Amino acid sequence: MVSTPMEKVLAFFICVLICLMSSVLFAVQSVTLGGRVVESSSGEPLANANIIIQGTQLGAASDADGRFIIKNIPAASYQVKATFIGFESSIVDIDLTKDESHFVEFKLRDSFFLTEQVVVTATRTKKLMENVPVVTEVISEAEIIDTGAENLAQVLEDRPGISIEQGIAGGKTLRMCGIDGKYVLILIDGTPISGKFNNRQELHLIDSNQIDHIEIVKGPGSVLYGSEAMGGVINVITKGYDENLSMKAEAKAGSFGLYRGNAALSGTMDKFAYAVNIDHTRGGIDKGEISINVTGTQTFHVGGKVSLKPEHLGSFECGYNYNFDQQRGEDPVFFTSTDVARNDGHLDWKKALSSKIDLSGKLYLTDNQRTYSETVRRSGHLARTNKTHESVIGLRTDATYRFCDFSQLNSGYDFSINDYRSERILNSYYQRVLHGFFAQSETFLFDKKLTFIIGGRYDDISGVGAHMGPRVSGMYAFTPKLKARASWGSGFRAPSFTDMYIDYDNVFIGYRVEGNADLKPERSDGSSFGVEYFWNYLVLMNATVYRNHFRDMILDYVKGPGTLSYKNVESAVFTNFEFQNKLLLMQNLSCVISYSYTEATKASDIDAMLNISPHQAALKLNWNFAQFFRLSLRDNWYSERHVHVFDRRLGIYLDGQFTVKQAYHMMDVTLNWNAGKQLFGGKEAAVSPFANLFTLRFGVNNIANYTDALYGPWIGRRLYVSLEVAY
Repeated sequence: MVSTPMEKVLAFFICVLICLMSSVLFAVQSVTLGGRVVESSSGEPLANANIIIQGTQLGAASDADGRFIIKNIPAASYQVKATFIGFESSIVDIDLTKDESHFVEFKLRDSFFLTEQVVVTATRTKKLMENVPVVTEVISEAEIIDTGAENLAQVLEDRPGISIEQGIAGGKTLRMCGIDGKYVLILIDGTPISGKFNNRQELHLIDSNQIDHIEIVKGPGSVLYGSEAMGGVINVITKGYDENLSMKAEAKAGSFGLYRGNAALSGTMDKFAYAVNIDHTRGGIDKGEISINVTGTQTFHVGGKVSLKPEHLGSFECGYNYNFDQQRGEDPVFFTSTDVARNDGHLDWKKALSSKIDLSGKLYLTDNQRTYSETVRRSGHLARTNKTHESVIGLRTDATYRFCDFSQLNSGYDFSINDYRSERILNSYYQRVLHGFFAQSETFLFDKKLTFIIGGRYDDISGVGAHMGPRVSGMYAFTPKLKARASWGSGFRAPSFTDMYIDYDNVFIGYRVEGNADLKPERSDGSSFGVEYFWNYLVLMNATVYRNHFRDMILDYVKGPGTLSYKNVESAVFTNFEFQNKLLLMQNLSCVISYSYTEATKASDIDAMLNISPHQAALKLNWNFAQFFRLSLRDNWYSERHVHVFDRRLGIYLDGQFTVKQAYHMMDVTLNWNAGKQLFGGKEAAVSPFANLFTLRFGVNNIANYTDALYGPWIGRRLYVSLEVAY
């Protein structure tokens, strides 16, 4: 068949069109994006940063030089995001339609503002800090290192609105926003721990070396966590797993006979991950109570966990920790001895059943044994020995169902059996069983500018009764820079075993304590309102007001001559205002200014409740200089406060008698020197596995050597030096 001239011309144009389309398709398939990820202030490369082309499945990880390359990208305009642990993420808009290859450099800033820190405590689900509708405070690992703290008590000591107290029988507890520590729930990875003394968790038993970060939520948390969260929740999040084999060891020495050593090992192999740590501390006396002179301390901790992710079965984690604390001391009458041993274990399971449903469960066991003894100073005879053994076995389950992009439901069931044995309570043994159910609905409205949560919880506790409470919270983003958060909820605390059943005679001092089995649960209604302003990664300001109204509070009273007991008393209202301003003054210089005011309106018979400074302020400066050094300066100011009058002759505080302690301030400084990076300077520091091999730290606490022989602080200037080896 012979083609006509018109058919030949048409065939020619079709061939040209096919060639053009083929070349365009080929070009689309061959677009390449390359680049580099570096630290913003020093320009040093960041290895293993994640680079993602948003809206696609394409991405890459940076190499030892911080470089990456992504090939075969369809030609279009994209947003490309770079993330790296410990740094703020960065997003750039890039047009990939003009050339076949492109280059982009990401300069990531240290996550000083923590807006992209993942938190779980406020809603019991994972969220970025910037998206949490309930006001949450985070203490990062970098801040913990800067404090030079050995335990959780020392980490919290310089937080505005928080004060740390030490009892006459050893052990450190807290007050938060003026509220006694027995109303603040302490969690480790979302799990409660046993071992309270006088109804308060002993914070010095939690080793700082295992902490990744700390999440603090002030105000009632009972809707999510049940009893004891009336005044707030402090959740200690432990360190996770390193992607590659990581080994770290630290040795520390300081004033008052402080010696500390710890070691950690972590790594990941395919679907299996592991982490092991060990720590021993001796000395470093940190007295916090006038009526006892601590003469010697030591703590020991060993723990580990493993994670396994079998295909189609979700992820499993099993962990165990053992802590031992020993403290020796003396008061005007006795030599004292306190030994505490605690075992904690857990088994976790998490599974995403679909894109809409997530399930998780945790089985945990916590066991605590405390032995306290007193020996008469003059005669050397053993006056008394008291043993307390408490164990809790429990189950926590959570389920999340996402209806759509703007609505989801979270619910869960908590179960626990609490056994308590003590020579100080009637019949020496009691058991308590708890069943708790909670549910909350989260909705996003007005193009996700408004996040609204409403929920409630029902608890049934044997021997105490049932309690049901609601919570409502929300966040509105007026602009990406300006946000407001508000929350209201109820809280409760079940009377403890000692509140209800204590039967104790102190024959040497001459008093008796009797429990009250008819006590009602304590209740509260709490609210908070906060405003946040975040500008250009240079300024982050937060101002928050908390109000907590307590009813049926349980306090001790004089039942008769020489006899004390407990009763539900009149209500008390605690109001707290907090302001924090984070400033990035220069690329290598940051500043935090904070202020806290606490006020308690209370009945006359509970004046002793508020024993903290109503005004507290803090200034923190962090300066990275000469590439290898980091200087941290912290100054905390405390206003005058009313304190209990102490009788040195009797060795006791006098009931109903108070005096004024004048205002004072405490200044600490820490210097970190990355000696490994300096020794392998220049380009070698970026690619050498020994770049962070050696880190030296020098610290001074209470630089001005301020002490108060009557009302504390009793320990003056303390110095320490440590060497960290990491690979």
